[in-house]
Amino acid sequence: MTYKAYKSSNPSKLIDEYFEFKVSNKALPFQSIVLPLGKHSLAYTYKGENKLTVNNKNYSGKGLIVTGQTTRSYKLNVDENTKCCGVLFHPTTFYKLTQVDVSKINDKHLPLNEVSQPLFEVLNSFFQQKHKGKKALHTLEELINTLPLKIDNHTENIDKAIYIINKKKGQISINDLIEKIPTSQKTLETKFKQIVGLTPKKYARLYRFSLLMRKYHEKELKIIDLVRMYNFHDGSHFSKEFKYFMKKSPKSYFSNESEFIKKYLK
Repeated sequence: MTYKAYKSSNPSKLIDEYFEFKVSNKALPFQSIVLPLGKHSLAYTYKGENKLTVNNKNYSGKGLIVTGQTTRSYKLNVDENTKCCGVLFHPTTFYKLTQVDVSKINDKHLPLNEVSQPLFEVLNSFFQQKHKGKKALHTLEELINTLPLKIDNHTENIDKAIYIINKKKGQISINDLIEKIPTSQKTLETKFKQIVGLTPKKYARLYRFSLLMRKYHEKELKIIDLVRMYNFHDGSHFSKEFKYFMKKSPKSYFSNESEFIKKYLK
């Protein structure tokens, strides 16, 4: 199994990264849990098939698929030689491109043409060309930047909220967030869910947890130090959060860590 990612440095901040994922016959059958990162993604499988299971519902990863938001891990299964590539968007990009209420696709992996035919017609031809590496990222960014975007006060407020949450490493209350955003709490929560797919609180929780997992897999600090750094009250609080996001206990996960999660968190 190989996973390569190319991080964007484009100031438009529409794309987070372009990725390539391959599973050879030697790695079959391949199984892993997937930790969500609070971002929508597109994946184009041009050889074989990925099978995804969310809340006991199965989805095919064949063709050009959009992945909706989910706060809990889901399962990835590959039973044949498979190759795919795709993109992780900034949390507001898919809404800006489609004007779709993205909360409607939460916990789903759907063919892009079922969600947005116009975006499918533009991007399917790009992915069919099987661009690779940084060239693929730059070509896709140029293409995305030519498309019309939904930009208004609401998207600007949500982008600002995401920036603040990320800067605070997910450690910010909704009351503190409201003090920095020129809108009401109800409007912020409603628009955040419509544009991002999650509430600000759920996004912040997920962002904090994903940062902790990234630091752990980069071997920068031990778990006990990370628990303190990310302001979990105690080991019991961390264990509860871990079980919520990963659907298994810390002990169970750390005794059999996911190589796939290690690779894409890096």
